[in-house]
Amino acid sequence: MQLIQELTNGLKILEPFLKGYGFELDEYGVEKKPEGHFAVATYKNKSKKFIIDYHFSVGQVLYQYENSIASHPFYLDNLGFEDKKLHKGFISVVQHEEFNHILHDFEYLTDDFFKGECQKLQKISALKDNIITEVDRKIRIEKSLQFDSFRIEKARQYFSKKEFQKCLEIYRFVDNKDLLGELDNKAIEYCKRHI
Repeated sequence: MQLIQELTNGLKILEPFLKGYGFELDEYGVEKKPEGHFAVATYKNKSKKFIIDYHFSVGQVLYQYENSIASHPFYLDNLGFEDKKLHKGFISVVQHEEFNHILHDFEYLTDDFFKGECQKLQKISALKDNIITEVDRKIRIEKSLQFDSFRIEKARQYFSKKEFQKCLEIYRFVDNKDLLGELDNKAIEYCKRHI
């Protein structure tokens, strides 16, 4: 399979460096996903893992220390090497060239990941988790506001049809009470009196 051959050839570029720092091939295989076949290779040195997936070209490159994990671009960007890294995480037409770019970028990770105790990786991983958590929180708030706006509109429709029980039930499910206007509060009071 061409996929395996391309990844194998690329790993030959990286392996001397990885082995020089005590990393040994831990897992190697092909996964079938809806998008097609992916080849994945993992190198391990005690609690450290270097993971690379391949699908037509280099996909993700990940660095892991215990439960902390960061992608190649995110790790290097947060170490301050955004303008010096060669592997940008983009799919390349020249496959072997991306492996050379990764090898070049290892230079910036040597002190923290390959030789060090991954202290910066752990902080960067936590930063990534915080960014994801904050984005997730904002999406949840936005969706919550949308749902509550929809609920309020639905409750108003039931109120106009004089279906006070249904109107009141829907108003009770509104989480963001600050969305309720003066008319909504009056409608709630009216429904309570006429059920």
